[in-house]
Amino acid sequence: MQAWKRWAVWLLVASLFAIACVFLADWQFSRRAEAVAKMDLIATNFDKPAIDLAAISDLDSFDLANEWRPVSLTGNFLSEKAVLVRNRPYSGQAGFLQVVPFKLISGEVVAIETGWLPTGSDNDEPDVIPLPNNEIIKLVGRVRPAEPTLNRDAPAGQIATLNVESLISKVGISDPVYRAVYIRLAESYNNSDIPKVQPKPQLTEGNHLSYAFQWILFALMAFIALWWAIRQERIIKKMALDPNFQPKRRKKIGDDDKAVEDALT
Repeated sequence: MQAWKRWAVWLLVASLFAIACVFLADWQFSRRAEAVAKMDLIATNFDKPAIDLAAISDLDSFDLANEWRPVSLTGNFLSEKAVLVRNRPYSGQAGFLQVVPFKLISGEVVAIETGWLPTGSDNDEPDVIPLPNNEIIKLVGRVRPAEPTLNRDAPAGQIATLNVESLISKVGISDPVYRAVYIRLAESYNNSDIPKVQPKPQLTEGNHLSYAFQWILFALMAFIALWWAIRQERIIKKMALDPNFQPKRRKKIGDDDKAVEDALT
């Protein structure tokens, strides 16, 4: 194969590699943008004054721009319909989230995440599962979008994700239900650490920006490596054709001093 054809093939390979690197860099830029958007959303909504849930959510739809908005709720817990959400670690410890339906005085029901419970000695459920009473109470919580279902089975009294449809199916609720959202309590309903109310998320943008620049650097290095290989082949060919040919060498620090010492020897 002629040299130019061989190098044309390698140029194509380098170009394809560079294109793949650019796509990967763009993916990392997108992931960073998503992380920054989440951080901005929490910073914007988390500490706003509490409003009525009906002002920002319908029963079946929810604008994600209102995620983490505090809402004020008045009603009573349906404690007999409480469930646990499986596989929810906290600070490296296995555990569950407790979710209890809450009936508003207006008649609708909303799922309340009351907090986190550590797994028990048998790992199937917590050793202690406190339940709220059914008295009328006023709560403040923050709106979260309902999680998707994983279509997984779970033991009695438990669900795989915080999916409101799964909750309804599990415990049976005949009243109108907010299906697109659930509420994470802002503070404990019983002035206790059990269940433990989840803290404010501490999000970071991660290493996506540095990874993106690394992929761009890899794309550039592919062409630099190709240029270096072509240059080396040309030098080798010139040396084979002309025994007197000497490739140019880059001066190193100290070369001039060494040359003077050699001349004086």
